[in-house]
Amino acid sequence: MRKFVLTGLAAAVALAGLLGCGPYTFNPNLPGHIKSVAIPLFKNPRTFKYGAERILTDAVIDEFVADGSLDVASEDVADSKLTVEIINYKKEALSYDVQEVVKEYNLAIVVSATFTDLTTNQVLWQEPRLYDSVPYYAIGARAETEDEALERLAQDLARKIVSRTLQGW
Repeated sequence: MRKFVLTGLAAAVALAGLLGCGPYTFNPNLPGHIKSVAIPLFKNPRTFKYGAERILTDAVIDEFVADGSLDVASEDVADSKLTVEIINYKKEALSYDVQEVVKEYNLAIVVSATFTDLTTNQVLWQEPRLYDSVPYYAIGARAETEDEALERLAQDLARKIVSRTLQGW
């Protein structure tokens, strides 16, 4: 009988502890009222890579939609806003073949990103120099174009931005 009472008491204490903690949220860094995000077309005033702003914007929108934690909405109805400006876009040769033809490049990008609570007008996070890069082969069996590498880079950067927004890192 004593074992039954102790087991019941332990279960009650555990249940009270769980209930006392409140509801679990998958977005501990976001205020509870933020349910949607506006993502305007990224700005690209400093680079000569035509179309990079559209590719990067679309990748971030796709990543938020795939995650499902925040709805993507227009700025007039959204609770928050993500603004991004492309600061630098660089393609560098990494390796050459014996004829000194570039075999591999590194594609790098730096953006400035700001995530704002539109209800309070408070900046929730800001990264003035968010960096990402991907290597890619220009020749050979694994060759891809610069635009294909940019698509991969955009997906990587989108994952970073969504993670930063939802998890704080």
